[in-house]
Amino acid sequence: MRRVVVTGMGVISSIGNNVEDLCASLKAGKSGISPITSFDTTGFDAIIAGEVKNFDPSLWIEKKEARKMSRFTQFAVAAAAQALIDAGLLGEADADGKKLMKIAAEKTAVVLGNGIGGFEIVSESFKKLFSSGPKRMLPLTVPLMISNEAAGNVSMVFGTRGPAYTQVTACAAGTDALGQSLDLIRSGRCDVAVAGGTEAAIVPFSVGAFQMLKALSTKRCSEP
Repeated sequence: MRRVVVTGMGVISSIGNNVEDLCASLKAGKSGISPITSFDTTGFDAIIAGEVKNFDPSLWIEKKEARKMSRFTQFAVAAAAQALIDAGLLGEADADGKKLMKIAAEKTAVVLGNGIGGFEIVSESFKKLFSSGPKRMLPLTVPLMISNEAAGNVSMVFGTRGPAYTQVTACAAGTDALGQSLDLIRSGRCDVAVAGGTEAAIVPFSVGAFQMLKALSTKRCSEP
């Protein structure tokens, strides 16, 4: 079997939006848990989370394209861009300004783990449906909410043409994605795999739902 190694890394997280900042935060013992700021938590028992802070998708994604992506997909594309740059796998841009891979597109896979998908889109579309009827729902509700949107967009942005899979196995999704990528390369089906996990579910609907499962901490904390 072929030996498989990690050649590049990228990250968007609550304690750093690149590998360097993440490692510095870990070494300093910095916590990414703080009071939720993305919505009003009045009435919620769970009011803390590991929110991604100071994320600017335009650093990695064209603004026009970013508007067509859910937040979890923006995270995935940004982290993938970092990893591909770190690995030295991005070449010069083509005539349309799109970055080209230095490796065979057909032998490059994308395998991402995700549990929920574009939950902010689901929430917004439900609001529109119940308040104003189906004709007021977001036109892109389906492509924005589905879990495989992240893997699909990473593939389209970077021009990969190998397998594009999404592992939807709850908390194990990211780890399962790494394992599937390992098998794809080791078996010779692919030479490279963009692998990892992505999630962006800090919205009232999901926090409320997980709160009802007693799956979230109800502790209070101040800003780190």
